[in-house]
Amino acid sequence: MKKVTPNPPPSHSDDTPQTPPDIVFTVRPGLSTEAALSNASEMLESATVCAYDCAEHLDGSSRKQLLAVVQMVEIAQLLVDAALERECPVA
Repeated sequence: MKKVTPNPPPSHSDDTPQTPPDIVFTVRPGLSTEAALSNASEMLESATVCAYDCAEHLDGSSRKQLLAVVQMVEIAQLLVDAALERECPVA
């Protein structure tokens, strides 16, 4: 079945900032600090697991470099987890 009229253009309220068309990814406006930190923590944990898996297949300086990256990711994980605990303490 053919539509007689096309869909209207999406309406944008003036109070919602619009994302420029060249931006591919963005953080959802209004995302809570807890949700942002929680998701960042999960991504850092996944990055650590992936890096350790890759390091098992490397030798020499490449392995040492990857393990150095793992250490930086783990430090970032500690910082995010500390911020998450400070902002949203578990009772």
